[in-house]
Amino acid sequence: MRNMHQLFSGLRFRLVVLVLLAALPPVVLTLHMARQDRQRQTEALRQRSQDLVKLAARKEDEMIAGTRQLLRALAESSQVQSAQWGKCTRLLRTLFADYPRYANLGVIKTNGDVSASALPLTEPVNLADRSFFQRALATRDLSIGDYQVGRITGKPSINLGYPVFDPSGQIQAMVFAALDLDWVSRSDYALQMQLPQGATWTKIDGNGTTLVRYPSPEQGLVGEPLPEMAHLKTFLARKNGVLEVVDSKGISVLYVFSSTRSVLVAGDVLGILSVPSKVLFAEPNRVMIANLTSVGIVAALVLMIGWIGSRYLVLRPIQALVNFTARMGAGDYGAHSGLPQARDELRQLTRAFHQMAETLQHREAKLRQSEERFRALVQNSSDVTGITDKNGIILYRSPSLQTVLGIGVAETLGKSITDYFWPEDLPRAKRRLAELAEAPGSSQRDEYRLRHHDGSCRFIESVSSNHLDDPAIGGIVFNYRDITKRKQAEGKLKESRQRLQVLSRRLVEVQETERRHLARELHDEIGQALTATEMNLQALLELPGTDALAPRLKESLQVVERVQEQVHDLSLNLRPSMLDDLGLEPALRWYTKRQAALASLQAEVRADSLARRLDPAIETECFRIAQEALTNVVKHAKARVVIVELTQNDEQLHLSVRDDGVGFDVASVREQAMRGASLGLLSMEERATLAGGGLHYHSIPGQGTEVHAWFPLKWAHPTVLIGAI
Repeated sequence: MRNMHQLFSGLRFRLVVLVLLAALPPVVLTLHMARQDRQRQTEALRQRSQDLVKLAARKEDEMIAGTRQLLRALAESSQVQSAQWGKCTRLLRTLFADYPRYANLGVIKTNGDVSASALPLTEPVNLADRSFFQRALATRDLSIGDYQVGRITGKPSINLGYPVFDPSGQIQAMVFAALDLDWVSRSDYALQMQLPQGATWTKIDGNGTTLVRYPSPEQGLVGEPLPEMAHLKTFLARKNGVLEVVDSKGISVLYVFSSTRSVLVAGDVLGILSVPSKVLFAEPNRVMIANLTSVGIVAALVLMIGWIGSRYLVLRPIQALVNFTARMGAGDYGAHSGLPQARDELRQLTRAFHQMAETLQHREAKLRQSEERFRALVQNSSDVTGITDKNGIILYRSPSLQTVLGIGVAETLGKSITDYFWPEDLPRAKRRLAELAEAPGSSQRDEYRLRHHDGSCRFIESVSSNHLDDPAIGGIVFNYRDITKRKQAEGKLKESRQRLQVLSRRLVEVQETERRHLARELHDEIGQALTATEMNLQALLELPGTDALAPRLKESLQVVERVQEQVHDLSLNLRPSMLDDLGLEPALRWYTKRQAALASLQAEVRADSLARRLDPAIETECFRIAQEALTNVVKHAKARVVIVELTQNDEQLHLSVRDDGVGFDVASVREQAMRGASLGLLSMEERATLAGGGLHYHSIPGQGTEVHAWFPLKWAHPTVLIGAI
């Protein structure tokens, strides 16, 4: 046991360990290079996935363009125009034989009945409920349906429809083509050639249904659930990314997936490129194994040479020095190490010790100089520095105490630091001091008020640290500075802000009053005048003998009607009377539907039922914020859906305006607004603040925007009629 201990604690063993440590960096470097190679392979696979997505999108566009041309030519053919269904069937079967990409071609009547089909019909079929049929009737153009299993073909397909117009421009029928998804998976050789070896590429919809899979398996997966359904939630939640998992067969597979738009399916689809990790990383693994083998061989050779050479090159001279020092320790001052004179390591070692002593002496002088500088810095600093014990008894105070509090240093030594706190801050100061004393090594930052020698109040900013366990300090070190002038300036600034808010609130009230006055003037005075003018012109138009003036009178009537509409819109934009007469909820519903109709938006208003009318100021500011938010949606968002919510909870009224538009960078737009480029955001924030609430924006480019405002739930005071008193 003793020999084993000597072996593992001896110098030779340490030299061997040193050799092994020297071999460690090449091993780490090899592993790092292998990791980088795997990352490059993964990044290349990610890029390949993006290329496949782009190629698939281009192929879809080409298929849609070709189908559009085919259906347009079919719709304009004489057989379809003349509604000769027998001839139409023969034409469809001829085209069906030439276009294998389609599962069926056909003609549908306007009531949805299939009148002609390339595939034989065993029974009457009605497709009026199909989405492509309804969309084509609504848009009067080419429409694309949703993924489905065809009623005629029984195959997974996507239908495309194109209306057939009669000479008067009315829809008399509709031609359709069912795109065979199985054929698409089997026939797209260009996309299959882009796949890495051993890889598969799958396109799925939001429900996990397989739309396309390359290479297409013999049994076919189109229309079936994604084989990797266990990971579907991860794919749909993350949208884009890389996932490496072990499948049910114990094989590690790398998935690269990305979300994209498809002209064939409503909503987003996912393109998933999968390849076994063993196949993808075959070359990096081979290189890593070869490099590790080479490093292992070299390390073994070096270890063997070091084990043998250490005895002659290191151990013998060291043993001679050990024997020499032992003899010197025993009093044999005439001893000699026996080492050759050319190897004067001991003399060099002695010289090194002298140099080390000189260096230490030099460092001590520098340390003394540094201490003097620190003492001068503390003595002349405008901040007060001090040390107390754990109970707050003052052990040291810097001379700047005289400047800050007008108290001499000698007067404070031995006294408690709590004697100088302002009465209202004393309980908090004692509590914080106790917390600091119980947490060695901790620090605190606080603001307090202290008593000046003349009895006045001084605001200070304090930083305290617990050094009770440090033998060199043995106390609580604190440093504080006088911030009285800053606090006074902050008070004046706060007062100025309050005055500014009062002025802003009054300005908004005056503005709303003027808007209400102008809206009523436009509606009552100008509107009535225009109505009277319209009635007079209409009466003139009906008088006998005015046939020559009829065109001018009709033109004047049209002008008056347009002006009436403009005056009406201007009056509503200035101040809708519905807000004053019926309240916030009806006004929000009316305005949202009005803006949605003008911009062709799908709008939804969700509002809690309010017990009674809100404070007029709350109603006005809430309506104006919603008005500004909806205006931004119409002008900038490019949205399709907007949702307005009005809810109440926790004594607060909450307004939310959400859209599915392009979104924006909130920080960038806010910075532009601060430079005066746009005042919309600042105006909404200011209105919410003036009403006693707040406002928050949440927007991500490409993912829509939400404007959330909240207000105190204040009710309007009931109107008291003079006659009831």
